[in-house]
Amino acid sequence: MPDWKRNTPWRQGHLLSPKSLAALGQSVSESGTRATAIAISHDCDLAQDAKNEPNVEIIVGRFIDSANGNFSHSKNPRCLHLPCTGGSVHAVIELLATAKHSIPKEGANGLAADAPDQRIRLSPKEITILQRWLAARYRRAAFPDEFDRRMDQETKLRDALAKILKQTSTHIRAVFFDVNKGEEHHREGLDDCYALSIFLLYSTQEDPAAAEAAAKTAAKAIEKAFKSKCCPSGREWKWIELLECMPIADSAMTYEQSLAFKPWHADHISLRGDPPHPMLEE
Repeated sequence: MPDWKRNTPWRQGHLLSPKSLAALGQSVSESGTRATAIAISHDCDLAQDAKNEPNVEIIVGRFIDSANGNFSHSKNPRCLHLPCTGGSVHAVIELLATAKHSIPKEGANGLAADAPDQRIRLSPKEITILQRWLAARYRRAAFPDEFDRRMDQETKLRDALAKILKQTSTHIRAVFFDVNKGEEHHREGLDDCYALSIFLLYSTQEDPAAAEAAAKTAAKAIEKAFKSKCCPSGREWKWIELLECMPIADSAMTYEQSLAFKPWHADHISLRGDPPHPMLEE
């Protein structure tokens, strides 16, 4: 039985065992896909005595066959496809931001009655991705409502980008937008264009050459999509002018760029206001 002190075996990112899942009523779904759950409370809270921190936050998910590029590397704040490569068994888990629960540390159905599942574990890098995804739900940026309307209703480019990025697997870590060089100006009419620069941040950790190639292929497809929707004549842009779509290595992005650019998500919903609130910086 775990001791809720510094020597507790529980850590953020640990998976619940089948026994703990059964106590939560989670086992095998009707489709035959096995459910799982991950502890998301911080290590310091897990180490606290149950008198001070009586509950543990968990998030329920399910095992899937492979990751969708749109949901990898915390690119989507509502859904995460998370590889688990730190244990003896490798797997991919789908997590939904709305599937968080709070369970007691102690008691018949508490985590103190069991130990974490050590067969499937997150690597340190994967724990970082989980942390960033959890935080992104509360610190993501919003773009002007009119810009989002043009990306969605006028041009359908939001769906086009999501389709393109789905093919990139886990090579592209993030997509950044620079709208109007960071200046806030309301636009009206199809000839009053937003100026947009897109940066595809690709991973250099596992296979940099393959990641760069995937980013370049995606960039060309994105440029083609924008020209088709916003510059079909090849001369004059309407709605949104794409200034550039540039692949950039995660090792090359500067801190200044990371502050200036806003992450874009395929399911972006803008705020009903202008200017939008900026993303909180770390």
